[in-house]
Amino acid sequence: MGTPYRRGGNGPKVFDCTGFTKFVFEKFGYKLGRTVPAQAGDGRELIGNLSDLQKGDLLIFASRANKRRMGHAGIFIGLDSTGTNFNFIHAAVHGGIQINNLKETYYKDRFLGARRILPDFTPDPLYDSLAVAAMVDLIANSVAPPRDTLSLSPADRRIILFADGTWAQVDSLGGLSVPASDERLLLTEGGSWRKVTSSSVRIPELKESTAETTKKSSSSSSGTAQTAPPPPSDGSAVYHTIVSGDTLSGIAKRYHTTVQTLCSLNGITVKTTLRPGKKLRVK
Repeated sequence: MGTPYRRGGNGPKVFDCTGFTKFVFEKFGYKLGRTVPAQAGDGRELIGNLSDLQKGDLLIFASRANKRRMGHAGIFIGLDSTGTNFNFIHAAVHGGIQINNLKETYYKDRFLGARRILPDFTPDPLYDSLAVAAMVDLIANSVAPPRDTLSLSPADRRIILFADGTWAQVDSLGGLSVPASDERLLLTEGGSWRKVTSSSVRIPELKESTAETTKKSSSSSSGTAQTAPPPPSDGSAVYHTIVSGDTLSGIAKRYHTTVQTLCSLNGITVKTTLRPGKKLRVK
């Protein structure tokens, strides 16, 4: 927390937004792209409500200058009890590594969608009625709660939490009660469990935002005589050999990217001198 922001920063002493998300996931063996558009294509798309988000999901936000263009990324860490607001951790231009939330107008207006990098928490088919009955019997006759239960009160009520977020409550006599179908238990950023009513707030569909960005980028570059070479089909990096007269803005326009992306990919700033003959990564 508080580690400074610096454009092109890959950590651990300084970070930019995708440098931070890439650094965190690599600690757990997951390789992400280096730019926001690249990370928006990593993992799997999430479609549904905010209550379908799970800790570790990658969040994509728009840039400062354009609310339709991808420009920022963070990591989801917790949903509030209303199901309408969440906290996320990210590298912010002002303040470095910090936690913000969706209630803040700036981020609410720029939330474009989410990607899941980690495995899904999916229901386990073994949790049928017989399995639940066996667990109830085990809890009622145990001194210590089994590993996957949670003591809730002095009355020794306990919760059986299933992998999809649904749950059943067991009282001290072994009675079983099932909550309403729209009630779920979610793990908060503090490590405790919180009951959440299924959210009616939808996760934006990232594909639509991406399509709009691509369409706008294509239309803005129409009429130019220069065309960028298509990216390799194997997804490998693309480089541009600098020639006399090249500028970062000109190169960015030719390859349908941004100056910020070029700087992030190459660890440079807008003040860096472009030397003819040198190669600049553009994809």
